[in-house]
Amino acid sequence: MDQKRVVIGRAILALGLLLLLLPLARWGVAFYWQQQVLRQIDSQPWKSTPLEEFINARIAARWQESPAQEPDQIEIPKIGLKAAILPGVTPADLKLGPGLYPQSAAPLEGNVSIAAHRGVYGAWFRHLDKLEPGDEILVRLDGRQYKYSVREQFITHDRDWSIIESSGKPELTLTTCLFTDSSKRLVVKADLVEP
Repeated sequence: MDQKRVVIGRAILALGLLLLLLPLARWGVAFYWQQQVLRQIDSQPWKSTPLEEFINARIAARWQESPAQEPDQIEIPKIGLKAAILPGVTPADLKLGPGLYPQSAAPLEGNVSIAAHRGVYGAWFRHLDKLEPGDEILVRLDGRQYKYSVREQFITHDRDWSIIESSGKPELTLTTCLFTDSSKRLVVKADLVEP
């Protein structure tokens, strides 16, 4: 009987460790992928080592464009965020970093909307709640940098699609989930200061 308990105890311990390590592994993969993309952005001109060829292939697949095109990027100095932006907000996209909503307008024409996870897969927007009016957000899209100033922060329902609709004025919308309620979204709105 004691032998059975030992085996069951070890199995439960192993399962508990696996459940603990799985989210850490997911976060690690997303973080590693982002760091490789950002390192490549910072090291110009593009090189052709095997690792960089792999990164170029991932960039081309994700951004559906030539890998010579610099990937889009978001930087929020106050919370120490610097990440490459993927085109899309599918679960596969958001596992690798912040994603640009397909409905997003061009930066000078309307609402640029970006989503990211807050508690898993790199948790890029984990400190989004610390942003206050006047804080700076830098976004690089299609090779041009845009500077935004935070206007407001609020919570809405996860089915409120009006937050990413364009009103015709240049603005930025960042969305992420709440730690306490997955049916709610934390939203940060910012106004374009300068292209």
